[in-house]
Amino acid sequence: MSKLITQDPHMLEQIRFAQVLACHDSPVLVTGESGTGKEHFAEILHGKRTRKDTTRGSNFVPVNTTTLAEDLFESLMYGHMQGSFTGATRETGGLVQHAEDGTLFLDEIGELPLSLQPKLLRYIQERKFRKVGASKLTKSNCRIICSTNKDLREMVKDGSFRLDLFHRISVFVIQTTPIRDRPDDLALYIKKQGFDKPKEIATKILKLTPLYGNYRELQSILARYKLLGEFINY
Repeated sequence: MSKLITQDPHMLEQIRFAQVLACHDSPVLVTGESGTGKEHFAEILHGKRTRKDTTRGSNFVPVNTTTLAEDLFESLMYGHMQGSFTGATRETGGLVQHAEDGTLFLDEIGELPLSLQPKLLRYIQERKFRKVGASKLTKSNCRIICSTNKDLREMVKDGSFRLDLFHRISVFVIQTTPIRDRPDDLALYIKKQGFDKPKEIATKILKLTPLYGNYRELQSILARYKLLGEFINY
């Protein structure tokens, strides 16, 4: 069952779509502003596989691509062999190996440097990877789900995102909707946090801020209101 609190027709449709896609292995791109629940959608997509011999268990591996340093990218993603570089005292599995038979969730894929994109593209195309220092390729069986708060099509146009990688990761696309465009959901969330007069509070908050941080910003505003008894936005 989805953890997303929504009555919005578009979001409900996207949840149903994600539940259908959970039975397949095709890459999915989840788009939308920060704080709109993209990782929740990734968890729905993690789901169960159609294959009889295995299910997607606990191996949901979320990765913030902003933390993937260029000089360590291949070691972090694909692992390394003992002695392959200074400090490599033992063979180590990478994120792809940890996500075997599960899901590798690449959060904010639009932040991945252009120089690293071919290295990710090669893995997605071939479903194989080579550990740093290894002589052989290893076959992989993990699903790739990406998310972004950027317009990747515009990034393709300005040359900061590869067109071939875009097509590989966006076989299917799920689009989240900002909370400011879902006032009923905003009131519903506020009600579930234990506040009285949720519609009145929702109206006040939307007059205070356009909620570009969505649920993350909303949580902070409500926390300050609980402590101070007034609506403050920084």
